[in-house]
Amino acid sequence: MIPSDVAELHADLTRAVRGRVRFDAASRAMWSADASNYRRVPIGVVTPVDADDVEAAVSVCSTHDVPVLPRGAGTSIAGQAVNTAVVLDFTRHLNQVLEIDPDAAPPVSSPVWCSTTCGPPRASTG
Repeated sequence: MIPSDVAELHADLTRAVRGRVRFDAASRAMWSADASNYRRVPIGVVTPVDADDVEAAVSVCSTHDVPVLPRGAGTSIAGQAVNTAVVLDFTRHLNQVLEIDPDAAPPVSSPVWCSTTCGPPRASTG
């Protein structure tokens, strides 16, 4: 579903979040694919810098009755990372290990932390 007033949605998101908001054709094309064969051009792309930005973006999209698609590395092979929605791209800012408890697994992380990087942080805990 593409909202009737994309310009208003773009403006509201730009005011509400500190991260980058992209509605240009090139950015939308870049986020229209994942590792699958599916292609769906998003309405726009938001790169939130923190949880407050995520909350603000979801709130604005809810107000505009627009779907939201959280996206990590885009490694889905079944099309889960593409849709006609506002994409929240977590790869730039929300990609850290937040807490490591050597006795518990897995570590607590932000949305896009890749498990292949688990070795060095866990090794440093002794």
